[in-house]
Amino acid sequence: MGRSIADIKKERGIGGPPLLHGSDVPRKFNSVKVKCSVLRESPKNFGSPAIMEFDKPVFDCEAMSINMTNLRSLAVASGAKKPDEADFDKVAAWCAGKDFTFFVGMVNNPKTNSMTRSLFLDETEE
Repeated sequence: MGRSIADIKKERGIGGPPLLHGSDVPRKFNSVKVKCSVLRESPKNFGSPAIMEFDKPVFDCEAMSINMTNLRSLAVASGAKKPDEADFDKVAAWCAGKDFTFFVGMVNNPKTNSMTRSLFLDETEE
């Protein structure tokens, strides 16, 4: 038997879990804590290099895209001396089951040329 439609859908990231964005975090919160169930590479046509799936939903979202800045921070937290040369599989294995705090900060969205809320890893945690 070949791959199922569900396998193809999962492999390509089509219709994946709802992703957490800074705008999903209520304004009364300046940070959000998540528990990583798995860190995986994102599909090739996706804007960020990785997706972190949560152990349980956070603000009705089941995962979040991990941009290069947060991926480098995760690599350093996992013990990598040179984050751009870190082995992704080792970083992903280290992340599984760990709690992480992401702070909400304002950044410029180049697509809309306006300020928007974004999430940044708290690098002081291990």
